[in-house]
Amino acid sequence: MATKYRIFFAIAILILFLFPAPAWAANQSQILQLKNTRLCQGCDLANVYLPVAKLDYIYLLDANLSKAKLTGASITFSNLSRANLRGANLSYGNFKRTKMILADLSGAILDNANLTEVDLTSAIVSESQLAKAKLCKTILPSGITSNRDCLK
Repeated sequence: MATKYRIFFAIAILILFLFPAPAWAANQSQILQLKNTRLCQGCDLANVYLPVAKLDYIYLLDANLSKAKLTGASITFSNLSRANLRGANLSYGNFKRTKMILADLSGAILDNANLTEVDLTSAIVSESQLAKAKLCKTILPSGITSNRDCLK
């Protein structure tokens, strides 16, 4: 009988770690606020798990999205200015026409991210990170506009 309980317990633990609930480590009430109002200024969404989420036209000024998992997410026509995106996974995401002024993208994964018409004025992001993203009419941290990928 004790063996059955041990097996059940082991399976339950495996399920928790292999299939994390969306936004497991993030503040659930703030996630609901964001989804319902599209506004969550200063929200703490660190470690949020929202892959392929459709979050267009959102306002996340000063939000903490450090280590967020937003792979393949659509966050277009939005404002992420002064957001903390350190270590976030934004690969394959679509951020067209999003403001990321003064955003901290240190260590963020931008592989194949669409940064078309994104404003990165004074953002913290490296050239090697940007080399992996699509840039077209993108305002770089220096204020210079990059059209590197407009014809691709």
